[in-house]
Amino acid sequence: MTKSRTNAVARLFCGLAVWILVASPSPAYTPVQRGGRVSDTSQSTFERTDNAAAPDYKEPGFFWTRPREKTAEAQMARARALEAAGSTRKARKAYEALVREWGDAPEAAEAQLKFAQLCEAAGKYERAFREYQYYLEHYAGGRVSDLASYIDIVSSQFGIANALRARVTSPLGPSMETVASMYRHIVDNAPDWERAPDCVFYEALTYEACNALQKAVPVFERLCTKYPASGLVADARYRAAFCRYTLSSKAKNDERSAANALQAVQLARRVAPSHPEAARAGEAAADLSRRLSRMAYEKAEFYDRIRANPKAARIAYEQFLKAYPASEEAEIVRARLAELPQP
Repeated sequence: MTKSRTNAVARLFCGLAVWILVASPSPAYTPVQRGGRVSDTSQSTFERTDNAAAPDYKEPGFFWTRPREKTAEAQMARARALEAAGSTRKARKAYEALVREWGDAPEAAEAQLKFAQLCEAAGKYERAFREYQYYLEHYAGGRVSDLASYIDIVSSQFGIANALRARVTSPLGPSMETVASMYRHIVDNAPDWERAPDCVFYEALTYEACNALQKAVPVFERLCTKYPASGLVADARYRAAFCRYTLSSKAKNDERSAANALQAVQLARRVAPSHPEAARAGEAAADLSRRLSRMAYEKAEFYDRIRANPKAARIAYEQFLKAYPASEEAEIVRARLAELPQP
């Protein structure tokens, strides 16, 4: 290789090294106080697998995501001008670049909120929800009243969650867990909000719509204990009961599952006897009682016929009559008790 070519290669590598240094991200921010809380890259409200959680603490990006201007004020002016001109995609990038580069500047709060709003307007609902969450977690202190009320932003999140819930069962729709998590975030953000009970109810409906009944049940029941004055309690009681009934029907020999379902159905009917689903709940209760009585009879018969243990059989038969005195097998059991030796 000639000397000139060697020098050319050396210059090429030197240039590449300089480019890498320039393009590399700046050192991470030190956690700072924002909006009444400390931001920390090592902690987040939910696990990283939570697709509805706020993004990690934003740091300056690579060269293609860096701001075009030298100051936060100038970058804000640029982003606003792009938005006003209808270049919303470029405006989104400009607002986000400002937040990444000058996260503690006075303009950062507005830029983050604008970024979230433009994501929502573009139909990027999951991203918009997370960016609103980032805004609430990092900038929802004193500045929020100057830009939008806290509840206005939570309401935007609520609208996004509802829009996605409507598509959760479609093949290309959002994941069940993402939508359910959105409702949980909203309740955490504003537990005393008037729509908070709705969020818990819709979280449960999301699981129910996807046939995840084991996940739906505790959420329906959580609504009843967390918001007992809500008008949704009766519906939640009945839905939880029917979910339990369906689950028990899939495990016909599971006595505990059937007993829990019967208890839930009876509670729903007792709390709201005039509910539109009361009659169906009565049918479910009758079916569950028949199943439970049959299981209890078969248990007693096992001690009697299979184990040939008259003492254990008598105890089981007597317990059966105490629990199910009007069952189909009651007369058979009474007759058998008369045949068994007295203790």
